[in-house]
Amino acid sequence: MTSVVRLLLVGSVTLVAGCGSDRLPTYDVTGKVVFPDGSALPGGWIVCESAEHGLAARGIIDTDGSYRLGTYAAADGAVAGRHLVAITPAPPAGYDPDGGAAAPLIDPRFMHMDTSGIEFEVQADAVNQFKLVVDRTVP
Repeated sequence: MTSVVRLLLVGSVTLVAGCGSDRLPTYDVTGKVVFPDGSALPGGWIVCESAEHGLAARGIIDTDGSYRLGTYAAADGAVAGRHLVAITPAPPAGYDPDGGAAAPLIDPRFMHMDTSGIEFEVQADAVNQFKLVVDRTVP
């Protein structure tokens, strides 16, 4: 099972599991994923987890690098507090999963929350818009 499929399955299970009435409030979180030169990561997925609650929020990164997070439903935001972040780039155009692994567009450390070094603080009374900078894969 590819990591992309695994990520989507985990996200689906989390959405279903979060359908109870004891939901924590969420706050709109948007932003853009870019390289150090300011160019956008052209697609992918972002997942973050609340350090306090262990509750995940996720979103799709559009071709212009923009994203909007959702916790219980698509684009409903994230809970307040500090979040650790992982970013997975979309496969390159023409990628054949049966033809072997393609090099990722970003340094693989950004694909794991414990190594990405990216975090942000969602606040209830603020505009939660975060520009996240990732490094390209070193050839």
